[in-house]
Order: sequence, then C-alpha cells, then structure tokens
Amino acid sequence: MSRRHFLEGSAVGLAGLSAPRALAQIPGLPDVGRKFGVDGRVMPFAGNTIVCHLPQQGEHSESFDALLNIYRAMPAEDWMRKVTATPPSSYHMTIFGGANDKARQYPLWPAGAPLDLPMKLCDQILGERLQRFRLGENGPPYKMHVNLAEPSVKEMPLTIRLLPFDPQTEQRLRRLRDALSVVTGIRADDHDRYEFHITLGYQFAPLTEPERSAFRLALARWKAMLAMQAPVITLGDPEYCTLDDMFAFKRQFYLS
Repeated sequence: MSRRHFLEGSAVGLAGLSAPRALAQIPGLPDVGRKFGVDGRVMPFAGNTIVCHLPQQGEHSESFDALLNIYRAMPAEDWMRKVTATPPSSYHMTIFGGANDKARQYPLWPAGAPLDLPMKLCDQILGERLQRFRLGENGPPYKMHVNLAEPSVKEMPLTIRLLPFDPQTEQRLRRLRDALSVVTGIRADDHDRYEFHITLGYQFAPLTEPERSAFRLALARWKAMLAMQAPVITLGDPEYCTLDDMFAFKRQFYLS
C-alpha cells in the first residue's frame, strides 16, 4: 500500500469515527447521524417494526397514487435539496415501533432480551412473540384521514400526519398498541401520545426561513391534494417487518 493510499484510508477511518459525535450536535435534526448522513445518504439502521404498507394496486390504492403525485412534485422544490426522499415502495403507516440497533436500552429494547443481543436474534425473538399474538377485535381495516391542521412550528420535512377516521378506529389502534407493548416488552416515551403518520422524506440540513416558508406552503398544498384524492386511507393487516435502513421495510409475516 502506498503512503498516499494509507493516508487517504486513515482520513476516511478517522472521519467515520468522528462523524457521529459531530452529527449529533446539529440542533433540531435528530435523524442526522442515526438514519441519514450530513450529505443525505441513508445510513445503516437495523431494526424491526410493525407497519401497514399502503396498498399500491387495486382497491384502496388511491392514497398511494396521490402520494406518488407528491413524490413527482418534490424535485421542483428548492428546499428538497436538504431532504432525502424515501422510496415510494416503502410508504407505510407505523402501527408500533419495534427495536433498533441504535437504541439498546430498556424499555426501547425488548424486555427479557440482553442488551448485547445481535440484531438478527432480536428480530427472531420478537418474531416468535408476535407469531403467537392475535389481533382479535383490534384487527383491520384501519381507516385514516389526513390531518389538515396547521403543523407545529417545529415540523420538519417530510411527514404526512394522519388521524383515525372515527372514534372506533382510534380505540382499536390504541388498544392494539397497548397489547403490542405488552407482548414485545417495548414501550417508548411517546406511547400514549403517539401520532400516526406517513414519512415521505428526512431533513438532513437546516432550512433557511424562506425555505421553511416554502416547505410549509408545499406541505399544506400536498395535504389538501391527498385529502381530496383519498378522503379515506384504508389500511389492511399489520406486518412485522425488519429493516437494514429507512429505505425498505421487509415483511416477515402478517399479524393475525
């Protein structure tokens, strides 16, 4: 190996070691250094989760079609250069977040599982617990609609927030989340106030005030379009999925 190559390799290695600490200091961007890098590239984020993917074809696919129109419109927005769009194939609503390799502490890690357990074994243990789980009266369909309310001033690109279509759906989803928390042994701090949503992208660099204003205008426009094209977003059976990063959620099985 030449001295030049050695120095280049050393620089890359040192950058990799120092990057997470630097990235973690970026205010207001919690996913930078965890899920995405400062250049917007997706980072490894091994874990598992329970989601409902949006139907892409056939009955109830109108919401996916509307989201595709948003995806097509994204490149025209200047502020999108600071946001990494997620692939449309990944579009989903999270029912219950599982464990991930970057949050190895209780109660974010499954009760009874060692904190140093390899991620693949954690996936397997949770899969076995969920195979025995039954949805019962908390099963699908789950009917949602777009939350058209003005988002918080802290809202970052790019999330479409959803609300249960009726009180019955709200109750079923909350009961289901409570039951999943018991069977998995996982309970996040926001468990009781969790907001359902569809993530279309992740911000990786701060927005200027003009960019933030443009983002909020685009978000309002896109939410109105989605609500018009898909007044009801109907989701089916929850899926236990594993992931290597935020670009793909690989179904292992449907909960039943």
